[in-house]
Amino acid sequence: MAIEVKQQKQSNLGVLLIFILILVIGGWFAWNFLKPIEILQKPSIEDLLPGSTHDLTRIELNVNEVFSHPVFQTLFPHVIWPLEIPQLGRNNPFAPF
Repeated sequence: MAIEVKQQKQSNLGVLLIFILILVIGGWFAWNFLKPIEILQKPSIEDLLPGSTHDLTRIELNVNEVFSHPVFQTLFPHVIWPLEIPQLGRNNPFAPF
């Protein structure tokens, strides 16, 4: 009967860590150097709108002042509300003519 000596398996943790490190560094290079380049710059809000429109964004609306304004008081409704819905069809559609 022969005696067989088995060697213990060595851990490949160092190789795995180096492999992960190479993948991370490669991914970082790909992200930084292969990303699309902006050919046209995005316009700023100042380029699109004149300076006076920035004042409009800071306006506060006072509803009570609008309702009490004399021009608003001269307005009158042109629509009767609630709307009258006419009855369509017959009351009993299954009744004979």
